[in-house]
Amino acid sequence: MQALPELRQDAPASSAPAAGAAPTRSAPGRAAWLRFALLLAALLALLPPLFPVSLSGDVLEYTLDTVAVANHGTPDIRVADIDRTVALMQGKYEELYRLLQGQIQDGVQAVFPAFARGSDGKVYPIHFFGYPMMAAIPFRVLDALGLPPFKGFQVANLAFVFVLGLAMLRFFGSARRAFGGVALFMLCFGALYWKWSSPECISAAALLGALLLFASRMPVAGSLLAGLAAQQNPTIVFFFAFAPLLRLCLEYDAARSMGANLRAQADRRTIVGLVLGVALAALPVLFNLLQYGVPNLIASRFSDPALVDGTRLLSFYFDLNQGMIVGIPGVLAALLLWMRRARIHLPRMPVLLAVSLLFTLALALPALAVLNWNSDAAGVMRYAFWAAMPLVFVLLLVLRALPRWPLALVATVVVLQSLSMLGALRHNYVSFGPLPFRIMKYAPQLYHPEPEIFAERMAGNDNWVQPDQVYTYRNEGYRAKTLVHAANPRAATTLCGPGATLDAANDVTDSARGWRYIDGPVLCRVRGETRITWLLEDIVLEGPVKLGTGWSRQEVGGDGIWSDGARSRLAVRPRAAAQALVLRGSYLAGKRRTRVSVNGHDLGWHALDGGAALALPAALRTDVLDIELEHEAVRSPAAGEPRLLAFFLKEVSIRINTGTSP
Repeated sequence: MQALPELRQDAPASSAPAAGAAPTRSAPGRAAWLRFALLLAALLALLPPLFPVSLSGDVLEYTLDTVAVANHGTPDIRVADIDRTVALMQGKYEELYRLLQGQIQDGVQAVFPAFARGSDGKVYPIHFFGYPMMAAIPFRVLDALGLPPFKGFQVANLAFVFVLGLAMLRFFGSARRAFGGVALFMLCFGALYWKWSSPECISAAALLGALLLFASRMPVAGSLLAGLAAQQNPTIVFFFAFAPLLRLCLEYDAARSMGANLRAQADRRTIVGLVLGVALAALPVLFNLLQYGVPNLIASRFSDPALVDGTRLLSFYFDLNQGMIVGIPGVLAALLLWMRRARIHLPRMPVLLAVSLLFTLALALPALAVLNWNSDAAGVMRYAFWAAMPLVFVLLLVLRALPRWPLALVATVVVLQSLSMLGALRHNYVSFGPLPFRIMKYAPQLYHPEPEIFAERMAGNDNWVQPDQVYTYRNEGYRAKTLVHAANPRAATTLCGPGATLDAANDVTDSARGWRYIDGPVLCRVRGETRITWLLEDIVLEGPVKLGTGWSRQEVGGDGIWSDGARSRLAVRPRAAAQALVLRGSYLAGKRRTRVSVNGHDLGWHALDGGAALALPAALRTDVLDIELEHEAVRSPAAGEPRLLAFFLKEVSIRINTGTSP
């Protein structure tokens, strides 16, 4: 194949750039455009046969609505659409689909929350139907060819990657650099999100392409592309404020007045483009007002402004599981490390970077109000994926300005982005990523994620985070990090047992909305002493406390475990200097005693049902406490019961010295 040529860097047909502005390039010739388009289309066409479609994200709405548009050309959901979708999904989510189907047939007004009944009496998905309309065309074609029709989502996504490639060619004026720009987009998690049945890839590709076209003096095409992106992710409407500002910064001529610079930006094509783009972005708002009486049904149902806080803002950018830093580590590193060198060729880079950061903030702030913060994602959260595009745009400006792309810069971006994406493939949105997993294992005190992220990824499920629950992350059975709510009156009882409180010496870090983290072992205050306590939940995990011989099975619904036989053994590995030992429980036959030996040292006979602390001599304050219990009386609890019970163990504690205990 003939090599793709570097295209000439002629002056643009529009007005000449101001002194110091980034260089612009002429539109490539028709032959160059054709060669580039054919090669890019061929490369993208290879992808769908190689990778299965990922039915992820808001899959219920988008699958149903795509089938609906393909079936009858309108976005309202009908009974036949659900039958067709259930057949294509091969039973996946069938219960939810059938629930909605029954509600439609019965005329239920308040249908399944991902859908809504409009003022015309029809049922629609709460997400706008722009994306399903795009996917319905390849859906119909693939279905007619006997191919998996839901691969239409992939085709629609890649169509926008193709458009992004054309915008790259216009922006760079070089086919090779344009391919490099497309590769950069794919490395910034486009390679993962293009497979999804959700519009994240379209939103990101359209937003980045719109910025490139706007900066290349194609404001109408850029604005229309941004308008399409904003239909599915409405905060992209901020493009229409920031794109002109970025272009002003890029082309600002210090030799002219501010008014003259502004007039140079406000040409007829720009104004027409902005008006058309805003009109296109406004279609979902008009539809929502017409059908539901509110500008945005999703915002009214599934967001709460009270959730917007500094914790979520930091999480959006810097969370090590799903924050923006996960999506563009190589881009950020390149911008920071090459800023001084890039300013030689792009003097206004610091200003452009600052404006782009403000753009990402405008994109982020409305997203901070969503109820479901830890939602399905391909590594980086969906909002942060497309909100990172203004920063990718700045890097592309740098690459356009450089006469040659430094190998070190390219290698930095490729290596860091590849490592981040590979890491994302190793976990999902209800598990910790490779880096936070290691931090949680070796230095949990350094990482305090937004509470929903911690609770759901620790538990491995997507559920509501309840203030009356306690969430604990354990390393090898040991409590490493515990999340409690300040308004939970039972937190101390759950962690420390009845009558105890949380000790003031705990390593506490406040988080959002009343949640707080306790790092390391939970310190309990009991009878004026500081203790580390392990209740049944901890004991059965065989972490710090390991039961040996002489114990029965865990009782169903019980809060302890019975001894079985005349002697019972257990080992405690406290990871702290134990001054005293507490074994709290109850006896089967009234007031009884137990002989306690620790590491072969006889501590005598004690009634363990009172929770008294047994002092440990200095010689016994070791890393492992091997404990043997000799029970005073054992008996079967019922006729025919083979077990010989005596003591019902509920708690193992050690008293430690934190400087506040006697």
